[in-house]
Amino acid sequence: MRSLPPARVWATALLATGLTLLGGCSTPPASATSGPTDVSSPGVEIKHIDHHYMAAANFRRISEYFTGVENKSGRVVERTDQKDRAGYYFIVSLAWHPGTTLPVGTQAELDYIRSDFPAVRHAKFVFSTATGTLPEICVGVTGSDWPDREATIIAYKLTLQDAMGKVLAARQSFLWGLPDKAEPMPTTTTAASVATSP
Repeated sequence: MRSLPPARVWATALLATGLTLLGGCSTPPASATSGPTDVSSPGVEIKHIDHHYMAAANFRRISEYFTGVENKSGRVVERTDQKDRAGYYFIVSLAWHPGTTLPVGTQAELDYIRSDFPAVRHAKFVFSTATGTLPEICVGVTGSDWPDREATIIAYKLTLQDAMGKVLAARQSFLWGLPDKAEPMPTTTTAASVATSP
């Protein structure tokens, strides 16, 4: 008869599982739709972008039940609708270099095409904080800007800029870079994230 592993092994396994479930915005494996970095300035580089739908519960931490305030766990998280967390998120992994921080007033410009609506849409995010403990930024198209949780992204381009509009880094999907022989698609502007810099 086999003996069970010590209680210490079970406790470690349960702790690891719990931390994995709580990591709502942690970086998943590389996305097949991500293309190479097109632009980057010294010190700021987009290493990878993943994107998928995330429910509001993915962002709820235990501390929120006590404080009533969202705990972003040290991440920069911005949304098109600040009151609605559920939506389609772009998780931007940055290659950090020693001593590098994003400038105050950093913003993200996102152009994207949804699978359920073939028009180029635009969203702008002004980061309420320029730093985080993890080299990761989450920008979400939420609320009425993303009404169908089954929809996906066909193509996108994301650009990080400083407060003056200087491009810090940019990345686009493979399909965004393909030449389009069809008629130009109309552009729809989504509600921008209105966040103030510290």
